[in-house]
Amino acid sequence: MPAVAEPAAPEVLRVGGRIDLPPQGEASYTLAALEALGMRRLRTTTPWTQGAQEFSGVPLAEVMRAVRPRGQRLWAEGINRYRAELPLSDAWEQGAFLATRRDGAPMRIRDRGPVWLVYPWSERPELDIPAYHERAVWQLRRIEVV
Repeated sequence: MPAVAEPAAPEVLRVGGRIDLPPQGEASYTLAALEALGMRRLRTTTPWTQGAQEFSGVPLAEVMRAVRPRGQRLWAEGINRYRAELPLSDAWEQGAFLATRRDGAPMRIRDRGPVWLVYPWSERPELDIPAYHERAVWQLRRIEVV
């Protein structure tokens, strides 16, 4: 009986633009590859959910270290084509976080996953303002460094 090939894990995030990853100039991440960059936890409230949420995922800074950005701004785009521009400094200074799990379970598309860009709003109340809420792209699929 021939062996059945396992299906390849789907890509959940692509990072491109001005990054130091020759020759392709893009990084493609499955959920496992993204989480392998260094899982952390973030407990925070969001404007779209009830009560504090327990997220697990990867700090945006870890992704940026992996791709070595050459630009100073990022465009984050969701599955629905919603786009938000944010400064690269949000990765280093504001604690931007790529949530991949909520309460330990991978986030489904209907639950704003598989990747949701969130901020530590509970720890940093100064970030709990519309300017940072607009940057919280759910169903994140692409980050472009410009």
